[in-house]
Amino acid sequence: MKKMIFTALFIGMFSINAFASEFCNGFERGYITGYKQSSGSSYDPYTPYCPYQPYKGYNDLESDYEHGYITGYEKGLQKGRK
Repeated sequence: MKKMIFTALFIGMFSINAFASEFCNGFERGYITGYKQSSGSSYDPYTPYCPYQPYKGYNDLESDYEHGYITGYEKGLQKGRK
């Protein structure tokens, strides 16, 4: 019984990590694009740590990458304006 619980937790951790990595890849690219666009800089900024993926609403995109891209893009726009 303990082995089954351990195995289920182990598999669950890796499946969450796979989704988080797609979100984080999108967040990083979106942040860079948003920052460059709002600041006018041609250099890639230092990207902050990837936040936890927020829950998707009804109108959000299905792709985790695109969801991360939009989240990062909005944060990059805000940071580039400062």
